[in-house]
Amino acid sequence: MDKFKFVSKSIFIIGILNTLLGIIHIIGTFTFELQNIKGQGSDTLQRDYLLWFGATGLFIFFIGLLNILCYNSLILNIKLAYKILLLCSVFTILLGVPGVVVFGISPPIVLVITGIFGLITLLMVKNKFQ
Repeated sequence: MDKFKFVSKSIFIIGILNTLLGIIHIIGTFTFELQNIKGQGSDTLQRDYLLWFGATGLFIFFIGLLNILCYNSLILNIKLAYKILLLCSVFTILLGVPGVVVFGISPPIVLVITGIFGLITLLMVKNKFQ
């Protein structure tokens, strides 16, 4: 398999995975997290926490959607798509690392792994976009 084809398919799969993660995160906001924080803190604190948790899910969903949308542009060798995908990988890592520090390994480690894998695969074809 061609190295470029591997990279483009990997980015597409990462996009699907991050989009699904974002959807699960958004759904989890109004089910699991709502049940977890009932009766803890003030109403304002609960509302702000749910807003933050939902916004994080939307951001993960947006990054995954960008990966999916840049898939065809990456195949067509558009340099802007490469730069957008690099930023998506970096932001995925930057979103996952604090999650691992605060919440533990289990949930946010998937973001760190997909971000690092996306960054490594994009760096494999760096010469093609210079």
